[in-house]
Amino acid sequence: MLLLLLACADADLKLDDEPAEGDTATLTVDGPAALDPLLGTATFALARSGGDTVTVAIHDASGAPVRTLVDSGAWVDSVTWDGRNDAGALVSIGTYSVFASLEETGTVVAEAATTAAVVRIGVTSGTLGGDDRIALVWHADGRRGNYWEAADDSATFSLAAIDQDGVAATIPAPWDDLYAPPDDLTTQNLPAAYPWDARPTLSLVVGGDATALEPGALTAAIDGWTLTAGEATPGSTLTFTKDTALATGPRVVEETLTLRWRVGEDDVGTQAVPLRIYALLGPPAFEEEGAPYLPWVAVIDPALRAVDGVEPTQAAVISGLVEHIYRDLGLSYDTQWGASAYTQYDGRAFDNAHIDLSGFLDRTRGSIVNCTDCAAILEAFANMVGAALEYTIITPSFGLNYIQAIGADTYTQCPFGSGGCGFSYHAVTTPDGGATIYDATLALDGDTDPGASPSTELLVQAITGEEYLDRLVSSGDPSYRFTQKETLQ
Repeated sequence: MLLLLLACADADLKLDDEPAEGDTATLTVDGPAALDPLLGTATFALARSGGDTVTVAIHDASGAPVRTLVDSGAWVDSVTWDGRNDAGALVSIGTYSVFASLEETGTVVAEAATTAAVVRIGVTSGTLGGDDRIALVWHADGRRGNYWEAADDSATFSLAAIDQDGVAATIPAPWDDLYAPPDDLTTQNLPAAYPWDARPTLSLVVGGDATALEPGALTAAIDGWTLTAGEATPGSTLTFTKDTALATGPRVVEETLTLRWRVGEDDVGTQAVPLRIYALLGPPAFEEEGAPYLPWVAVIDPALRAVDGVEPTQAAVISGLVEHIYRDLGLSYDTQWGASAYTQYDGRAFDNAHIDLSGFLDRTRGSIVNCTDCAAILEAFANMVGAALEYTIITPSFGLNYIQAIGADTYTQCPFGSGGCGFSYHAVTTPDGGATIYDATLALDGDTDPGASPSTELLVQAITGEEYLDRLVSSGDPSYRFTQKETLQ
């Protein structure tokens, strides 16, 4: 039939998809040099001149077919291979040919082939590093006072294997229990902490089998991070360094990096690397070192979320923490006794203030607090995120101007009722010996007459020590004393 049509046609007429007399049909196949079937697929592009059907098959190194992708079917511009044979099983590591043949009415008129290496690649563990990584503490490891510390060189995640039962191992989401650490670090992912302007490193231990590739052919890349050490070879360690500062200020940085395995310009596969990094103002500002005087995950996680967006200065961060404690934690002032719930002193003096921070986080004695508690909480929170703060006592007894205690919704001069219009002492915090005051216990009257109503709310955020006393005190001559760093448990 075809011959008859050609015989009756004009000599210059060419039918679609048929080579003109004297022309030769052509076929090309092009695709990536390698694939990891557990991390991705490979797509091969086909191009032709002439022909009407195509066959595409995968052959192993011996030439035996292992997978037929198209069997004398209608023309397609591309085919995708998932690294499996005709039975649906993963093929072995090795080199394979992608063989295509172009047919014209059942006759092969052109053939083409390319090769692709099948590899198995992945990371077995990862560690966020750098000289400025800060150790973290989980404070509830079995019992009170038993702390679990993730050191500044602890692995961020560690996998039992890069795959299991034909499925690539997934790097887990960051550990989300803020109180207790995981029982087993295998297949867990711990957060890490740094100053906000740090440039962390990420070291990844490579596992798998890439013997089907030439040495050095496989590479790895992460957008926004530069590979600074290592080669993408199973058994080696890759180290990436972040290109820019971790954050623009204190906050919780949560992102999922995409690790790209490549040969030349072709992706072999990708892996998702989820991270949670606490961007602190700086290292912890306690006098003591080691647990418990390190950032507690249960403290800094909500605290950093509360101050997200503030400028990376001590004044801005502590001011944000004042508002967080005063408004967000559900605390109320003890208007009956004004007694401490979580803070104690050594003896009858105001020396050696000590806060049961573990008890406070669990609210073991409820949410009714006094000034010593609020000052100790603010000091602990600030020092954990890297803002240096101390505890100081205003004494002796004094009368009050209008204040609004934490948890209250009105201003008063007499928080303890008509017979209680003053403080025998009051605890606040300071970074500079009383020159600047922060107080999460109460809001002052910020108008021109703090001794009379109505009142204008003024949170105590970086107020000078002199102004603070002027607005707080209606009678008496108190001063700042017993300035100290608290201890905690």
